Amino acid sequence: MDLADDVFYKREKLERHPPGRAGRDAALYALARALHKRFEKERKIDDLNEAIAMYRATLEFRPVENDSDRSSSLDHLAVCLSIRYDNRGVFDDLEEAIVLRREVLELRPPGRPGHSTSLHNLACDLGRRFAKKAEIRDLEEAIELHRAALELRPPGHRHRSSSLHLLALCLSDRYENQGVAGDLEEAIALGRTVLELRPLGHPYHGASLHNLACDLRKRFRKHAVMHDLEEAIVLHRAALDLHPSGHPHRLSSLHHLALCLSSRCGQSGSSFRPRRVSHTQTCSTRTLSARASRSQCISSQPRL
Repeated sequence: MDLADDVFYKREKLERHPPGRAGRDAALYALARALHKRFEKERKIDDLNEAIAMYRATLEFRPVENDSDRSSSLDHLAVCLSIRYDNRGVFDDLEEAIVLRREVLELRPPGRPGHSTSLHNLACDLGRRFAKKAEIRDLEEAIELHRAALELRPPGHRHRSSSLHLLALCLSDRYENQGVAGDLEEAIALGRTVLELRPLGHPYHGASLHNLACDLRKRFRKHAVMHDLEEAIVLHRAALDLHPSGHPHRLSSLHHLALCLSSRCGQSGSSFRPRRVSHTQTCSTRTLSARASRSQCISSQPRL
């Protein structure tokens, strides 16, 4: 069914269930889901705002005692608030999403369906808050939650690569914050495993190449082992091949490849061929800040 038609029919259904009539909560929830899906396709913020309002209204009909339906409504509301934070940057949306995620996790304890997903989603939002506020306790908790989710996603689980990927990002962030070499070593090991699980043709193969390359360059900066830098360059080139002109991550790939080439030029001295660096550096430095921050690393992930 066309998304516009789906929203239209769900509105009609809601009109047939006015306040006080049985089934209104299901009609509100159905309309919220339809608006949410249309937002994902068309990216119109009014749809997202209305979906949030509908999910809030649904919660009024779903008390704690009805934990299954309530946890579903809470979860979807948290997703929408987190997406709106990503789009608008209103910090209160993220704060509320985290509160809701905690309630969902309480309603989905170990052994209940959705427990690993709830661990994962709370960890993701805590990671977002760390990126904004840089409070280490958020990062520590995110790492703990990602580890717990990973234990529930053994080899062969369809979401294992996502847990490995996000745990690696968090460990890399903690390395930058606290400088513990073990965190970077584990991030690199996890990054290699992720790359094995996301071979060429996987939708996140490019992101996995990019993030492993970023961590290898960090290790090169710490230990000055040329093999790490050479491998980072190979990986960034491979990622760049997957990010053609117009791709949203092309500039980031150019930027990080330029940094690696510049580092190799510094190590090699005049024997390095400068012409090979110059075009990439020029493309990159015109469009990106010279500051190489973690936020520039590709970390787009679906919520699971």
